[in-house]
Amino acid sequence: MKLGFALEYSLGHTTHAQNLKRALTKRAEIRPTYIDLPYDGLTGAWTRLPGVRGNWSLRASLGAYLGMRRSARHLSGALYHTQVTSLFSAGLMRQVPSVISLDATPLQYDALGAFYDHVPSTNARLEALKKRLNQRAFGAAKHLVTWSEWAKASLVADYGVAPEKISVIPPGIDTDLWRQKRRVRTAGPLKLLFVGGDFPRKGGDTLLEAFGRLPPNLAHLTIVTKTQDIGNTSPSITVRHDIQPNSEALLQLYSDADLFVFPTRGDCLPLAVMEALTSGLPVVTTTVGALPEAVTHGETGWIVPPDDPAALAEALMTLAGDAKLLQRLSGAAAVVGQTRFSAEVNYGRLIAAVSGVR
Repeated sequence: MKLGFALEYSLGHTTHAQNLKRALTKRAEIRPTYIDLPYDGLTGAWTRLPGVRGNWSLRASLGAYLGMRRSARHLSGALYHTQVTSLFSAGLMRQVPSVISLDATPLQYDALGAFYDHVPSTNARLEALKKRLNQRAFGAAKHLVTWSEWAKASLVADYGVAPEKISVIPPGIDTDLWRQKRRVRTAGPLKLLFVGGDFPRKGGDTLLEAFGRLPPNLAHLTIVTKTQDIGNTSPSITVRHDIQPNSEALLQLYSDADLFVFPTRGDCLPLAVMEALTSGLPVVTTTVGALPEAVTHGETGWIVPPDDPAALAEALMTLAGDAKLLQRLSGAAAVVGQTRFSAEVNYGRLIAAVSGVR
């Protein structure tokens, strides 16, 4: 079966695309055609057109259309991830039965826009046109896949998509890779881990302020980020800028940690949280986006408000002082991560959705 995959490569979607491709290598009956759409790496004269060059939605949608059009007559199905790649392909999606997958709707992204350096337009006509383009694409697709119930609810309420046309399928984590043999918590500082490329958006400043409120020697914090200047640190904080996704070094950091701390102020459903759960790490995170769907307060982690260092510090002290609670959360986190976020299961469901559309 020949299937086309138009894949956005930006932020966490890069890891998602890599994980999906890894899953497809195990499916001999699928012959995939990939249209890779890197945020900064698209080439061709069309990418320099006025208006296209500086607009990711136009670059991604036009790149997906041109790439998919070349292969359309040979394909029996197609996936567009995210909806940003689908805006110019409504006609193609009526020729080639297609699925659109997304982590957030455009309106949800607009609501979080300030944290992504995205400023929604104040031009009512332009916003109405964008909504019509998205609705046209959603209507042309045979099926839609969202990463969360949060995103599904917006498709139904804000875009008029029928609930039965939508499946909720989170991204997949390679459980063989990420399943860790958890070490038993012993005396000494609680080992905290933060992983987030964009330190400010992921609440890094909130984390540093909360960490500064903890009693001395209560915890050691390891920060993995691409942000070079994160502000004041201390001997109890280790900062790593050299860690790559799915690398042995990253896996070792998860294995060594006691707790994953992720006080984000702008996110949808980040893969780092799913990796932590799969590793058996309880997660302390916020009420942002679909995170409360992934992390259940008091069962697999702790939920605090965003931008609240006092609440975050209190949560960390609570967990640091209760080894049995931390162990219980760890066991439950591993079960959720290895079942709900299994790559084998979730990418199997996604591939079945794409190959089954007619």
